[in-house]
Amino acid sequence: MIILNVSGNVTGDATLKTLENGNTVTSFTVASNNRTKLKNGEYKDEVTYVRCAIWNNPTAAKLLYKGRSISAMGAFKLNTYNDSEGNKIASLNMRVSFFQVFGKNKKLETVAESYTAPAAPLTPEEQAEIETDLPF
Repeated sequence: MIILNVSGNVTGDATLKTLENGNTVTSFTVASNNRTKLKNGEYKDEVTYVRCAIWNNPTAAKLLYKGRSISAMGAFKLNTYNDSEGNKIASLNMRVSFFQVFGKNKKLETVAESYTAPAAPLTPEEQAEIETDLPF
């Protein structure tokens, strides 16, 4: 197996799909920028896009949103196909086995703003029962 390591930014919010067999797949694309200096002193910017899939980890979708910095590692596969005009197109796909995100998670901060009602306070009888019902 050949392992690919890509670092870059997520191009759009990750999508989560649940398949008929119960497996889940989180899909997203990473854009990796590369800047090289040419002989004439000008700079050339290149962007490489990698389509990524994370299997059976539905919580990953909450971490992966547009612009988020990520470093991901996994097995890759090069797919080629012909477009409608007959041109050969290639795409780089990766099945992610490990990833790390960087920076604050703005999406989860909004989720954290949701309100959960606190539990009702215990009556004195319930409190006494908890204090006397020790497992040891």
